[in-house]
Amino acid sequence: MITEERIQEVKKMLRGGVPDGEVKEGLLKEGYSKEDIDKVFAPHKYDMRSWYLAFGIIFLLGGLWIFIVNRNWLLLSFSGLMFYQYFKEIERVKERDKNA
Repeated sequence: MITEERIQEVKKMLRGGVPDGEVKEGLLKEGYSKEDIDKVFAPHKYDMRSWYLAFGIIFLLGGLWIFIVNRNWLLLSFSGLMFYQYFKEIERVKERDKNA
């Protein structure tokens, strides 16, 4: 079982320029299992909720202004799309956390 401190040390080594193949071989020689090494090299889990919400609000405000001036619905529809994506992202993150 690899500790969180050891994971941070390895990530610091990787940021320092040590090739990941050498790090993996070193961990194998230290006796860590393949699952422990996979924990170190796990991909970053992205979260786009704040971006979708921010652009949804920006498009809403801009879309309301454009609608009042020109009666154009385009930016308001993009705002709706951003809010839809925001709520879908909330569900995706809940599902990911439940499975993790």
